[in-house]
Amino acid sequence: MKHRSHTWPNPCTSHNLILGCLAALLSPIWLSLNAQTTAAPKTSEASNSDALPFLKEVFDLYAHATSYHLESIEEHTFTGPFSRLWLKSLISATAEPGDRFHFEVHSDRGAALQISDGKTEWIYSPTYQQYIQRVVTDASLTTAAHASSTQGVEFLVSARRLLKTFSGFDQAVHTASYAPDETIDLNGQSVNCKVIKAEGEYPQTPEHIVTYFTFWIDGQTKLVRKMTEHRQGHLNDMVPDLEFVFERQMLFPVTDLHAAPSSAQAFTFNPPLTASLVEKIEDPLRSAGHQLVGKQVPDATFKTGGGKDVSLRSLQGKPVLLDFWATWCPPCVESLPDLAKLNHETAKNGLVLLSIDQDEEPKTAQEFWTSHNEPWPNFHSTADLLGRFPKHGIPYFVLIDPSGEVVYASAGFDETALRVAVSKLGPEFSQVAKHPTQ
Repeated sequence: MKHRSHTWPNPCTSHNLILGCLAALLSPIWLSLNAQTTAAPKTSEASNSDALPFLKEVFDLYAHATSYHLESIEEHTFTGPFSRLWLKSLISATAEPGDRFHFEVHSDRGAALQISDGKTEWIYSPTYQQYIQRVVTDASLTTAAHASSTQGVEFLVSARRLLKTFSGFDQAVHTASYAPDETIDLNGQSVNCKVIKAEGEYPQTPEHIVTYFTFWIDGQTKLVRKMTEHRQGHLNDMVPDLEFVFERQMLFPVTDLHAAPSSAQAFTFNPPLTASLVEKIEDPLRSAGHQLVGKQVPDATFKTGGGKDVSLRSLQGKPVLLDFWATWCPPCVESLPDLAKLNHETAKNGLVLLSIDQDEEPKTAQEFWTSHNEPWPNFHSTADLLGRFPKHGIPYFVLIDPSGEVVYASAGFDETALRVAVSKLGPEFSQVAKHPTQ
């Protein structure tokens, strides 16, 4: 089982947030886009030999840009035999020398801004009406520290990396050939494009799965105005026996790598009167779980599929870890292999792991649990059971010591923090803070 060191900070709260739990999103473009094609004569094999060098030249323009203004509309589709997930994000990214930048994202997870005038940096969440203000550091362009675990804000990374997206393509693309030229329409503006189809592999893609790319490159600026990618295979290591299809489309209504200097106003932030200055932007659903820490866990009864009851009170004297999850929550499902490792390390020393699904239908989770053959029990939640715990997003973890006191509670899977909490249960758990690969 392959180790993944990651954090799922953004908990799912309902079926409507399935898409938001999956991936990248983002920013402010209020544009309607349609693609129209006009056939052009097919190119010769000789000219196709120039396709890959030409594409590398295009990527090189992005790699050496020192100032830019990009706006993109991105759509992801992840399709399996029994599911289909779709998400859309809007992104705006502007940067100039002197640590001046303006990143903005919009998605179903909310909106977020990261702005710097070269001396002061602001990170703002309109969703929670909170903002951070701090001195610009070397890490400002690559991280939104103290805010990255908050709904919407964590996706600023997509805006910060927008320019470098094409550097990644440079590493991934291995072969390329010309397709007929096309004219695409971007918000009423016709753009004549060279079209290049390419193939390659991302270094981190499992099983050497081939990715198929298509790039629409502006004939005048040599900048990408549209791109698609497609790959198919065993893309989900949680269900290695099933094949999935991943598709992404990016449209660039604005691409300017030689932008004239922007006004100072573009790189300053005037917080709304309704916004609060904070050290850390807090998601109420995430922080709600901490209310339990230091208190006795509420007595609760879990019902098995066979009708047998198991109460927390009956487990007093043993440390217990509760995992609230659902089959429709990707971060929940994604955390299971790491929970399995933790269970393997701690069950012999007495830690009791119990999962509680929040699916609407008990049968859905029961079938999932049976097919995955996890070695610890799963119970179906009830309104009475959930009412005994603070309102929370999922995945949601509650760690209880042998006396019944809650010593850790958090929405979102932070494996490192959870392991540290378990290691403090007693000397027999002291090695748990280290990952198995360490």
